[in-house]
Amino acid sequence: MSSSATVVADPLARIGRINPEHYSHFIEHLGECVYDGIWVGPHSPIPNTDGIRQFTIDALKAVGPAVFRWPGGCFADHYHWRDGIGDPASRPRTRNIFWGGTESNRFGTHEFIGFCRKIDAIPYICGNVGTGSPQEMMDWLEYCNGDSDLTIVDQRRANGEAAPLGIKYWGVGNENWGCGGNMRPQEYAAKYRNYVTYLARMNLGVQLIAVGHDAAWNRELLRALAGARFLPRLQALSIHRYFSLERQAFNYDESEYHDLIADAHVLEDDIAQADGILKNYEDPTNPVGLIVDEWGLWDRGRATPESGLRQANCLRDAVVAATCLNIFTARADRVTMTNIAQTINVLQCLIETRGPDAWLTPTYHVYQFYREHVGHDSLTTHVNSQPLAVQNRPGRPVSQLSASTSLSEDGSQVSFAITNRHYSESVECTLRLPEKTLGDAAARLLAGDQAMSANSASSPDAVAPTDLAVRSTNDALTIQLPPHSIAILTAGVG
Repeated sequence: MSSSATVVADPLARIGRINPEHYSHFIEHLGECVYDGIWVGPHSPIPNTDGIRQFTIDALKAVGPAVFRWPGGCFADHYHWRDGIGDPASRPRTRNIFWGGTESNRFGTHEFIGFCRKIDAIPYICGNVGTGSPQEMMDWLEYCNGDSDLTIVDQRRANGEAAPLGIKYWGVGNENWGCGGNMRPQEYAAKYRNYVTYLARMNLGVQLIAVGHDAAWNRELLRALAGARFLPRLQALSIHRYFSLERQAFNYDESEYHDLIADAHVLEDDIAQADGILKNYEDPTNPVGLIVDEWGLWDRGRATPESGLRQANCLRDAVVAATCLNIFTARADRVTMTNIAQTINVLQCLIETRGPDAWLTPTYHVYQFYREHVGHDSLTTHVNSQPLAVQNRPGRPVSQLSASTSLSEDGSQVSFAITNRHYSESVECTLRLPEKTLGDAAARLLAGDQAMSANSASSPDAVAPTDLAVRSTNDALTIQLPPHSIAILTAGVG
């Protein structure tokens, strides 16, 4: 069966600039994300540069630029940065209390920065509030960004970095409502005030990111910061969202497929609630950025600490990822960064490795597509399509099609990202930019025979982009999308 749909974007309704930060990533010392998805060591028979797996470098450089958040996650709030500098052979071996096993500390601050440089990424460090101290985080910041005649800066220089590292993004803790200390919002507000008192006075050009959570936490946190002269220093608030934690294991039938798509729309409510609460407290001339720095599908039945939080990654997950990126793009006026969890081998990853083998997941190709939006302005986009046989949590209908649109600053190029989320039906989609002529167009398609189609070491290109035909009719462009597929279309604008 086939249906029809339209996507109409308003060229006069620019929402906000789409920056590299909008489509970013998260890595943690968890399972095989860092060891050996990223770090194999300089003496490994696996091809590498300075100990970083070469496949990972090449793949992530091709899908960048973007931000990479490190070292966690729950791991961040018991990570002590001095364990990860200096001679690797002399670094202490420590316990990973959240994810199990021994932490070698072979991948530390300098290795992380080297990794970011190799893939043209922007580093984001998450500081330790749970078991650390303001002084420890101040020292880490000074070590990384300082340029004075200080002993700790000389230590960085002695470790091979003469110039400041210039790390802009610093998280003041992680999930301090949970694994970061099980704090109440008022307790975390006191911690945040304590840390920011000192970090802000260092004047090292950073953006400090506070830990947010659900509406109740965010409301109490901002209330505690208001009137304490600290709200003006709140530059960004982070929230996390994982889908389907309550399921014991994912199924691959049509019903659950559609349920997962509906689950993703809880992000719309997360963003709307945080936006409304922030507007009640922030200075409207200096709005607070909203960062979704952990999000994605989590198959709790398979992705356990014992399995290194590995889970199957298939085309269905790519459809969910595209849905989420469309939601984020539509709120580029408030959302300033998002980081999928996690880049390699963990949860909804972009890359999987097994020993010397490595391959790309379908979600990787979604990020490849959305590079076309970066540097453009998000446009208000209206989708008219059939509803799916499912409703989201508030009981609203979920449309068959999900889309986002962006326009270059000079208005000469438009990009449409379109996802057909139906399990079994194709759709003919017509794209319009009112009062504009759409010229030369090119499109790429990510599709597969089944929603559970996936790549593997033996079939690394089972799900890979292909060219998609575009038909031009008067003032519109038309494409045909098979079930569970994602497309990116770019066109000149006249």
